[in-house]
Amino acid sequence: MKKICIIILLILLAGCGSTQNEPATKELGVLSLDTPTECKALREGLCIVSEPGEYLGDGQTIIINEKPEAQYLEPSTAVEIKIGEWTLIFDPGEGKPFSVGMTFPNAQLYPQGKGVGMSIETADKKCDVVEGAFSDDILQSAEEGGLGKNPIEVFDIRFTMRCNDQPVVLHGRVKLTW
Repeated sequence: MKKICIIILLILLAGCGSTQNEPATKELGVLSLDTPTECKALREGLCIVSEPGEYLGDGQTIIINEKPEAQYLEPSTAVEIKIGEWTLIFDPGEGKPFSVGMTFPNAQLYPQGKGVGMSIETADKKCDVVEGAFSDDILQSAEEGGLGKNPIEVFDIRFTMRCNDQPVVLHGRVKLTW
């Protein structure tokens, strides 16, 4: 009898452990800078996870494993990144430099005003209204003197954006390594 009770107890404990390890379901329509699972292994390039019905990514996951090109848009500290048919612009705001690990919430369509701005376009699609955020983990220029110099050789930017007041969201990561 003790053996049966112990076996049943082990089965119950094993079942409890497996439900605790399951990943949480991602909530649609939430602006989140958590790196999408599909983008975690990105070594260099662009990874976009578009929620179903999202305008720019058509609800697809897009991964481009090639070297992006990036430069500062003088005289600002805005960074323009091009990869494939995609153009991304991230602006920390007037007079604000990028800084490792900073998060830039409440981004509006670039260029609008003096606040945080961003723009993500592909082929013939672009947004007229943007609500989003981005975070840079690494940002380093090729030349001495740091930020504000062209070209940019190292960056890892996570972003999230709602386009044209849609309820669904585009999440992603763009990365360039040495």
